[in-house]
Amino acid sequence: MATVPRIVPMNEMPKPDEIEMSIGYPCVSMLEKSSRVLQKAATDCASKSQSWIELMQYGPENGDEMFRKMLAEFLTRQYQSDVLADELYVTTGASFGVTMLGVTLFAAGDVVFVEDPSYFLVFKMLEMCKLNITSVPTDEQGIIPAALEEAVTVHVAKNASRPLTEDRPYRGLVYLIPTFHNPTGRCLADERCKQIIDVARKHKLLIICDDVYNFYYFTEKPPKRLYSYDTRTDPDYMGSVVSNGSFSKVLPPGIRLGWLEAPHKLLRLLAYNGLALRGRRRTQAILGIMGAALESGQLDEIVVESRLSVKSQMETMLETLAAELPREVHISKPLVGCYN
Repeated sequence: MATVPRIVPMNEMPKPDEIEMSIGYPCVSMLEKSSRVLQKAATDCASKSQSWIELMQYGPENGDEMFRKMLAEFLTRQYQSDVLADELYVTTGASFGVTMLGVTLFAAGDVVFVEDPSYFLVFKMLEMCKLNITSVPTDEQGIIPAALEEAVTVHVAKNASRPLTEDRPYRGLVYLIPTFHNPTGRCLADERCKQIIDVARKHKLLIICDDVYNFYYFTEKPPKRLYSYDTRTDPDYMGSVVSNGSFSKVLPPGIRLGWLEAPHKLLRLLAYNGLALRGRRRTQAILGIMGAALESGQLDEIVVESRLSVKSQMETMLETLAAELPREVHISKPLVGCYN
């Protein structure tokens, strides 16, 4: 049966032959496949009685060391660039990552710069952190560096009198979705990645990249992540970028598991934060299950299958929109699909 786009009411799950167009739900078929993998992983994990008992305890601050090693290997394969286990911090999802950084590293009234447009739910998270939100215009290549520089010059100057400390070494926060932006689907241009980092270093800003869509590239190689442009060998390197990742776009979103990829100095600041300590305690058992799933290699297969499914459904949706909408409506083909 052909896949059919339909706006599904909020209280309904989409059927296997339907594309959800009103909210970001994963499709039922991929939920079923990933759930079977996780069920087997849970059984394998529980069969190792000592390991299972250990998973009932509180875990390490950054997340279980063995899990972080397996996660780093998995991300290295998916990103096609090196990810180091000692730069990973396990979270309970990307939303938690944003909130934790905002609360831990910034004071009420500090400014956060956000692309216009941006992911609509992030504004509530940033408001929870009591940060002042300032929008920065974008174009076809992403956020405009000159516009960010101008906004920073105006707004960060207001906080210039606040002394920087070891606990709060940044004057402001920049929230970006540089790869497969939501809602535009764009990627930040190569030259702009370098320019944005220059602005961050100059003004002592922290950039948090919501990298939750990075697995869904349709080309042979994925786009280079902004985190990779913050080169440690640069003479003015200060650790200006954090990559905020999550499994919720390729696995059931009920698995609340994500990670921060960050410089060592920033990870040290997070390690004993009260919010972080509470968060990591909720993930210890699921780390064992996800670790078993990573070890089996089946998560790599799910990512590949999800990527193909998303591409097919995106093409179906574009064909439907082109057929149903008036000719005057311009439709941009995105570089990525969001959910599978």
